[in-house]
Amino acid sequence: MNAFLLALQFLTRIPIPFAVEPTPKNLGDSVLYYPLIGAIIGFFLFAAAHLLADVDTLLSAALILTLWIGLTGGLHLDGIADCVDGWIGGQGNIEKSLHIMKDPNAGPMGVTALVLLLLLKYAALTVLLNNNALSILLIAPIIGRASVLFLMISTNYIRANGLAETMIKNLPRNKATVIVLIVIILYILIANIWSALLLTLFACFLRHLFISLFNGITGDMLGASVELNGLAILLIAALL
Repeated sequence: MNAFLLALQFLTRIPIPFAVEPTPKNLGDSVLYYPLIGAIIGFFLFAAAHLLADVDTLLSAALILTLWIGLTGGLHLDGIADCVDGWIGGQGNIEKSLHIMKDPNAGPMGVTALVLLLLLKYAALTVLLNNNALSILLIAPIIGRASVLFLMISTNYIRANGLAETMIKNLPRNKATVIVLIVIILYILIANIWSALLLTLFACFLRHLFISLFNGITGDMLGASVELNGLAILLIAALL
């Protein structure tokens, strides 16, 4: 229970009436609950879409996107901005990139990336609402957070003494692998095998990109993965 509450406390702005001690074991176990936290977020988005069924689609999409950001406090958006700023500013120097990514200020390219991400999300949400494809709102937050497990069990962590380092060291890898497989099967059942294949290819490409540009992952890249894989699902569903 502590691990679940820790995941809920970390990934959302849903109030918890008491503090949970972030012991190394709790931090590692909490990652296993990330897809479940995604399901909770997805439920709120799905419910909001139903409640806004009679509202103009453009406004409904904007409200759902606002709720999405509000539920998470924009936690992972920061990862997108930091990764883009680090990639552009580092100019191929990994140490320089990592230093830039620790800067709390966002550069112009990071801000541009955020604007494009939110614009694409909004456009995809509009298409999905017009086609009443509301089930995608349930699965997108789940997949996004399952991608964190995928990266943690398959990729080197390169930020010394980062919070995610403790999580990765104490993550039960066998359980994490099973959870990732379950999420993929769930996505196949909700969407189809071709959508799942496209998404798997994108997730693997993103992992390869992180390795080629940064030689591994950091917490910022895990956050970026949540956003980019969630966006990929929306775009795949909207385009197909």
